[in-house]
Amino acid sequence: MKKVVQCLALLLLFSTTPLWAHEELTPAIVDTDMALDDVRAILLMLNSQQLKVKAIVTSDGASSPGTGCGNLRRILHFLGKEGISVGAGRELNAPPPPWRGMSETLGWSDLDSDNKQLLPEGDKTACPESLSVIQKALTENDQGVSYICIGPLTNIADLLKREPGAAKRIRNIFYYGALPDDSKPEWNTSRDMEAARVVFSAGIPVFVVRPSDGELLTFDPALLREIRKIDSQESRLLSLMYENEKTGRLLAEGHFKAWDESVPLYLDNPEIASFVKVEGENPILRLSQWESGPLRAAYLAILGRSGKGKIEERIPVVLDAYPIEPSRFQKDLQPWVNRIIAANGMEEWKATVLTNELHRHLGIYSIIGAKMGILARETLHASLDELTVESRAGLKPPFSCLNDGLQVSTGASLGRGTIAVPENSRPSLEAVFSKGNRMLRLRLKESIRERITSDIRMSVQKYGDVTPEYFREVRRLSFDYWMNLNRNEIFDREFLSP
Repeated sequence: MKKVVQCLALLLLFSTTPLWAHEELTPAIVDTDMALDDVRAILLMLNSQQLKVKAIVTSDGASSPGTGCGNLRRILHFLGKEGISVGAGRELNAPPPPWRGMSETLGWSDLDSDNKQLLPEGDKTACPESLSVIQKALTENDQGVSYICIGPLTNIADLLKREPGAAKRIRNIFYYGALPDDSKPEWNTSRDMEAARVVFSAGIPVFVVRPSDGELLTFDPALLREIRKIDSQESRLLSLMYENEKTGRLLAEGHFKAWDESVPLYLDNPEIASFVKVEGENPILRLSQWESGPLRAAYLAILGRSGKGKIEERIPVVLDAYPIEPSRFQKDLQPWVNRIIAANGMEEWKATVLTNELHRHLGIYSIIGAKMGILARETLHASLDELTVESRAGLKPPFSCLNDGLQVSTGASLGRGTIAVPENSRPSLEAVFSKGNRMLRLRLKESIRERITSDIRMSVQKYGDVTPEYFREVRRLSFDYWMNLNRNEIFDREFLSP
């Protein structure tokens, strides 16, 4: 009998959604209350090989719907996915949970100016009503959608009350929660019990994905360190979320579990779980088996997809790994580490760290040289050591400092004879990069050079030339330029004929 029930569950799952057909992505609507684990789950779903997220709506839970939707807009902007429709649900007449403050600030106790630059404030007023967003997504997808709920079921219950026929356009629901009649219904269900009862009795196939606490993957410092090695916006966002003292402490204590991430982990790796049908007329399937062993690798594999298609990463030669933990760096750099990586990516981080050690002090133009070399590799689709470089920066400081960054970031070196530095009478902050018959000239924009010159002049006037105070100020300016000068925006580009 048990085998028959399992077969029925599998048949129901396969017949209602082509989640394992790689040539087709299943259109999906995501419903979230924007807790920290919701954000992590959303990042996984946006990278899914099975899902095409059409819309995301917010509910009243860990965050209020309006603030959650504003933060959702910020995240989608940061990821470059503003095309996904978003909507805000209605507020419930219920007290907020104790963790709402942490959820609504995306993990930060206070969004300082640097983080605001990375994640500008979301426009709460721009979020339409969730039901209109859901209805539009259902109308635009004739074959129906999968509804993935990782918060209270308020939105879909409201939709079914307003438009009962909408149930026919929803293929299935994947829900992180519990059945309404469970002895411990857990947070998402108990937050809006009435909504849960409406949805579970609507005749829509509902897959209840809720592993036991012991089966859940722990989102711990070791996992975050592995995520930080991925050169992607998703990785940078997660780094920022756990930069705050409170979230960092909870992370170290093993507090965070991959609660809501269980749903996208299953959808991308269906072999890790099996379901049994719950007794009764409605097609409700409860999780019966959960393979926790491969979850860590699966988590990293999903996030790693967004880093594909970029330049080949720098592999250590004698290091075990490139350091990314703030505690491994000088105290004045520690507050900048995660933000610099978040702003510019791991490959530029590796190049600039090595450049600074080679250069023997934190130099502005050597950092710019590293940024220039990384951009050249990206533009010419060149791996490390594949470019030849002619630097026009000359052999005299300060412009010649550019050369150290160019060597480290491209792998072109004097020892290999792959970089040339003619001693020009009028050095300039530019270089020509060659790969095969393609040649690219990059030149620091004049407005950026003037800004640097002005900042240095003011530092000399204030602290004197080559004084300890002057060098401290230059170091501080270097941190600022390192983080805030975007390599895609600070150079003039020109392709040259061979």
